[in-house]
Amino acid sequence: MWAIFATPEMLRSTFVHAPWVGYPTEARLWREGVRTWDDFLSREPRLRVGRERRKEIQQEIERSRSRLKAGDYRYFARRLRPRDQWRAIGEWGSKAAFVDIETTGLRRTRHHVTIVGLHDGHRMRQFIEGVDLDEFPAAVSKSPMIVTFNGSRFDLPFLQGWWPQLRFEQVHADLLYPLHELGLFGGLKEIESKLGLERTEETREMRGYDAVKLWRRFERGDEDALDLLLEYNRQDVENLRPLMHHAYQTLRARYLGAASVETA
Repeated sequence: MWAIFATPEMLRSTFVHAPWVGYPTEARLWREGVRTWDDFLSREPRLRVGRERRKEIQQEIERSRSRLKAGDYRYFARRLRPRDQWRAIGEWGSKAAFVDIETTGLRRTRHHVTIVGLHDGHRMRQFIEGVDLDEFPAAVSKSPMIVTFNGSRFDLPFLQGWWPQLRFEQVHADLLYPLHELGLFGGLKEIESKLGLERTEETREMRGYDAVKLWRRFERGDEDALDLLLEYNRQDVENLRPLMHHAYQTLRARYLGAASVETA
């Protein structure tokens, strides 16, 4: 099931990317009925800043409105803090690339990428070291948004270590941040369990180091180990979709009283 966001306003209700605006000021604007950039520009709300700073804030809001109308996701990838990029899910989540990687270990200086799983909303692709791993950069470049879990600290830095020329210019919705805002802590598997997301019996108890061992077995000639590793990776990727919808819809409702509908 894919969610259709009936009124995708979370990004358009975001003010903390403007200069001199922090989270308390943004929350106060929302409470006073300034819910969108249009509201801000039409009402000229009270701000506890001087004339020049107000002008800078207004210019940023006008620029943001223009850049969103032009579909310039790169602009928001640069302007939004990593913890806030999930707010653009309502705009580009339906075109997102869901990404998860497997590696030979945790240290980028000693270990390397073995598998990259990518779901672009239409099909699942898995890029394998020694087979087609070098096709991943071209595949991911087609999406305006990347969705990961803890990808800011693990997946994307690992991938850039493998391909130093790779520039992730997309909006990056690292679900670790909004899920933490919802009080959901722990690893991906633990959070999935809390939200009732099930895995297949053969992968239910697997964790990251099991993926490393499976790759080692494959290198010794065990083709079944590769099949199991690919299945583990596939579930990592595909479970990002319901986690994304849950995080976005729940936080949007918390902040703005937002609603959405779902369709097949």
